[in-house]
Amino acid sequence: MKNILLAIIFLPILTYCQSSKTYLELIDDAKTKKSAEQIEKLIIGTWEFEKLTDSNGKTISEITHFINDTITANEVIWRPSMRIEKNGTYELIGCDNPDNCESGKWEYDREFKLFRMTYDKPRYNVPVDKLAPGLLEQLKESGSLIEFSKNEIEFAEITQTELKVFELLESDGTEFKYNLIVYRKK
Repeated sequence: MKNILLAIIFLPILTYCQSSKTYLELIDDAKTKKSAEQIEKLIIGTWEFEKLTDSNGKTISEITHFINDTITANEVIWRPSMRIEKNGTYELIGCDNPDNCESGKWEYDREFKLFRMTYDKPRYNVPVDKLAPGLLEQLKESGSLIEFSKNEIEFAEITQTELKVFELLESDGTEFKYNLIVYRKK
């Protein structure tokens, strides 16, 4: 009887402790369990985009983005392929616009288990090559022009032939919401 009473008292406490993981801990738990050495070896090669899936593995062919209350945009799912070289360089290939294909250096951050791609040329939140010089200066002065120098991705799984990358979805930080970008090795 005493054991049953203790179980009734401690079970809710244990359940709460197990479910109170931080958002980053939830992501870390979902990442591949392969070692850094395995990942650094397996990642070398050309990875062709295959599909986008939800967290249950269902293929997503189109996503509706809500810009505001009245404007929506439909995205037909497509991602560029990636060529990852042993010498620490990478490039995106097969882009819809060759100017959008990036290249640079890659490294695997062993501490945070992140694949970091540092761009050769910075990228911006707006197409700076299409802006009038006056507008470009206004955006810089107002702080509206955002420069990006790197991209960090996290691997859900990697094998000899398949790579699954998390595409994080908007979340309130209490649950881990994601889709998976699935690549096949060429």
